[in-house]
Formats: sequence, structure tokens, C-alpha cells
Amino acid sequence: MDLDRFAALAEAYGGDVSRWPENVREAAAVLMSADPAATAPLLAAQSDLDWALDSWRTPAASATLQAAILASAPTQRRPPAWRGWVWRTGLGAGLMAAGAAGVMAGVVVSGAIAPVGDLEVITAAVSAYDSLDVELVGDV
Repeated sequence: MDLDRFAALAEAYGGDVSRWPENVREAAAVLMSADPAATAPLLAAQSDLDWALDSWRTPAASATLQAAILASAPTQRRPPAWRGWVWRTGLGAGLMAAGAAGVMAGVVVSGAIAPVGDLEVITAAVSAYDSLDVELVGDV
């Protein structure tokens, strides 16, 4: 490592060599021990800048600025209440339709493989579903 590279690294990473990338620290230490008169002023100047940057804090926002930011912020919109009701009703109707489709598929399959004498039993079982009085309780 030469002195120009050392100066560039000090400017980029500061006066504390422990903050420098690991792959250049050893070469920097060799140069610092070989030429302390040239490297010490470079590190001292960058250390002063490091101190100034480390001690700087952002100022707190004034109450007026905070109020202006909050006043200009968009308000949160709530979704309409009917969306939840439609979602739950549609879900319930979909589940009922899937169940009915399953029953009908079972009737069709059993009708295709059942002997003719068993069709009356299947027909009676399916007609029993028509007489059921289904009442929904609570939210679905």
C-alpha cells in the first residue's frame, strides 16, 4: 500500500483503521509503522471529521411541523360493512353448493353402477333431502 491509497482509504472510511475493510487493515498497519510521520496527520484530520459527524444529531421537529405533517397525512378508509356480509354469505352459499354437487355426483355414480332394483332406494334417499327444513343459525 502506498501513501496515496492510504489517504484515499482514510478519506473514505475515516481516521479509525478498525472501521476500514478487513482486507486492507494489515497493509495499513504496515504503512503506519513504516512511515508514522506521514500517516498520523492523515488519520488525525479524518478523526476530527469522524468526531464531528458522530456527534451531530438531527434537530427535533417543531410542534408546528409535526401538526402540519399529521394534518396532511391521508386518513385511513374503512371498507364498507356490507363487504364482510357478502363475503360470509358467498362463502356459505359456495359450501352449500359444493355439498349439493357432491350428493348429486353420488346419485349419478350410484345410479350408473346400482342394479335397477336399488334405484328406488336411492331415489327415496335423495327425495328425503328435499323435505329437510334447513335454518341457518348465527353468522355463516
